[in-house]
Amino acid sequence: MPGPPEAIDGGTMMRALGHSISETDFIEFLRGKGVLSVESAYRISAAIRSSPLPFDVVITELGLLTEASLAEWLRTYLGVPRAVFPAPFSMVPGLETYDLDFARTRGAIPIGLEEDELLVAFANPLEKGLLETLTYYFQREIQIRVFPRKEIVLAIDAVAADSQIATEDDNAPAEQSAFDNDVDRLRDIALEAPIINFVAKMAQNAFDADVTDIHIEPFSDRVQIRYRRDGVLSRNDTVQKSMLSGIVTRIKILSGLNIVERRLPQDGRMRLSIRGTEIDFRVSIVPSLHGETIVLRLLRNLNVSSDLSDLGFDGEARRTISQLAQSSNGMVVVTGPTGSGKTTTLYSLVSLLNKEGVKIFTIEDPVEYQLEGITQLQVNPAIALDFARSLRSVLRQDPDIILVGEIRDKETAQIAIQAALTGHLVLTTLHTNTAAGAFTRLRDMGIDEYLIASTIRGVIAQRLVRLLCPSCSEDEVSECPACRGTHYSGRTVIYEVLEAGGRVSALVGSGATETEIVKQAVADGMTTMAACASRLVDAGVTSKLEVSRVLNTAAET
Repeated sequence: MPGPPEAIDGGTMMRALGHSISETDFIEFLRGKGVLSVESAYRISAAIRSSPLPFDVVITELGLLTEASLAEWLRTYLGVPRAVFPAPFSMVPGLETYDLDFARTRGAIPIGLEEDELLVAFANPLEKGLLETLTYYFQREIQIRVFPRKEIVLAIDAVAADSQIATEDDNAPAEQSAFDNDVDRLRDIALEAPIINFVAKMAQNAFDADVTDIHIEPFSDRVQIRYRRDGVLSRNDTVQKSMLSGIVTRIKILSGLNIVERRLPQDGRMRLSIRGTEIDFRVSIVPSLHGETIVLRLLRNLNVSSDLSDLGFDGEARRTISQLAQSSNGMVVVTGPTGSGKTTTLYSLVSLLNKEGVKIFTIEDPVEYQLEGITQLQVNPAIALDFARSLRSVLRQDPDIILVGEIRDKETAQIAIQAALTGHLVLTTLHTNTAAGAFTRLRDMGIDEYLIASTIRGVIAQRLVRLLCPSCSEDEVSECPACRGTHYSGRTVIYEVLEAGGRVSALVGSGATETEIVKQAVADGMTTMAACASRLVDAGVTSKLEVSRVLNTAAET
């Protein structure tokens, strides 16, 4: 990326922003200068449409420009010179009555006079209507000067201190209530350095520790931060309850959510730049007794491999799964609880099948990872775009293979079954404990047994178990730095692969119980998940205690 431009000697003094000068034009200016790529320009444009943040904050929060370099490019674009804050400047005419809350929110404050014209420091001089508003308020022509927002906020704080504007409140509870309901104040809090630094540091620590989820949990007297690593939550930090409002607002702003809505759950997505890598976070916010609780899911760039051995499947299982995935039609189901790696397995199957002569669609909630060469669709219940409606639309797009993120209801199940019967291969997931449970789950949804028997080609049931840390042993006293004293590092899959057809399909069609289906599948050669786990324990890959935790069985002593 090109560096910031050189300082301008003189330049045109901007007295008004013409209609042709706008945030959109400035984005195109930066793209033309090679400062922004086409993708980055699109991201900014999308963000400013959905985010309540000021334009300059959007650009810097996306990690595309620093505040200092953005200010330089704005000066170049507008043709205005550099300037410095005079010290002091609290005697500027009109400043004594200027609303400093407005100044902080808009990032604009008068800093001096020049030939009877008012010099005003702007963080975002492109904001529509702002120049006209200030011209009318101060009844003077205005000359624009551009500064980083942080410098402007510091200057405003200095003016407030010099003028003794900040007074002690005699009615703290009432003032706090008013403060909490003031949108501008909430934004101000979220832009304060301690809150910005805390959220950034929390995300960076999670990224460095290979964490999958961050849990921000408020209690009556504190806010607890916990990280999920290798499927297990551990306490990481505790902060003062007074920080909760700022943390929640900060995350809502970055996610484009409603910062004043605290009664209803909200879901969103945000992107942060961490150590030069852009990381997406899936955001879930839910109101609780002591405040809003937040879960952030780190969506790392997934390098999807078509080699199932990378996930932990052995040679026999890989052969069976590959045969199932090569079916010209029908349905392949992956089952397991949340966090069992179902999505990764499905993506590996899609990667295996992704060839030039094949059209693949995915329908997901949400789209967690982008797959090259695949058409991906994200459901949106807010506009009635659910799995069923999406699937109907996709079937009109002449697909060969369809990935349905999850079958949640009878309508989606019926459409998926119909797609599988009419020459499409459908890959999907269900929440069941065993492979055989997929058949009975669809039956419980109201799907006829003969349709289930005719369409399902196979079911993969799976869980993730932690691997014993190779750098330590369980009898060590000192804490191992590689695993942080947990004795585990990384995870692998335990599974059972049920290949349908023949006697299994006949049982399904006759309405057999799950136990009867399992018994027949084992007789046909299926290795149960428990047996798969036992092999890993015998090989010293994982422990009996870990297997019992994941499978909810009693560990042998």
